[in-house]
Amino acid sequence: MTAFPKNNNNRNPALLELASGKECLLLASEGCCGRDGQTTVACHQNEGKGMGLKQSDAKTVWGCWVCHSWYDQSGSPLAEKRRAFDAAYQRQLIEWRKIVDSYSESPRSQKAAQWALDRSEK
Repeated sequence: MTAFPKNNNNRNPALLELASGKECLLLASEGCCGRDGQTTVACHQNEGKGMGLKQSDAKTVWGCWVCHSWYDQSGSPLAEKRRAFDAAYQRQLIEWRKIVDSYSESPRSQKAAQWALDRSEK
């Protein structure tokens, strides 16, 4: 896995904005509150990052604040966090494909979702 400097072409604000109002896909915590979408944000994959580095915006999943906190800050085993993120990422790819194929989504949203799909590992 490769992490990238925070300021480069692996950033896509339009993609991150897509998370707003969406259901949690991370579904990692018993207290998940993601059905309402009120606290959902794009959660970056934690692996391969470090000081001054962050994964590409294409390696994000929609997550509520409870699940995001669990993923970023809990003492849960890394393997458990990895499984949760990987499963959520598969759901995320499906959601991005739906956005790309939707007639009701804005061109900006469709372009952002396609950007992420183009960068996903196949």
